Amino acid sequence: MYTRRAVVGGLGVALLTGTAGCSAFASPDPSVVETEVDSGIDSLIGDTDVFVVVQNDGAAGDVDVTLKLLDGEGTVLLDETQTVAFEADERKRVTFSVDVPEGTEEIEATASPA
Repeated sequence: MYTRRAVVGGLGVALLTGTAGCSAFASPDPSVVETEVDSGIDSLIGDTDVFVVVQNDGAAGDVDVTLKLLDGEGTVLLDETQTVAFEADERKRVTFSVDVPEGTEEIEATASPA
């Protein structure tokens, strides 16, 4: 016959083991919080730096940060991705040095677990 202490102790070990197993599947939870163009949006032609600030509210891991430059009709003129290592709850500024195509009117930046 099991005692109350043995049952409660066994449940504690089972819960800890279950929790440890789940943490192995934890992944980053990134989001873009700011996008800035060096010298302002009016300088969107030629070689330009675009800064994307990403906040990771999840676990540590690699994050794909993607920058798309679009024309006025939404056609993608440039699509570039960088994979960046993040710690848990870390915020980073990722720099894209790009040659902005003529006709670029819009910038779109996204972040997702790699």
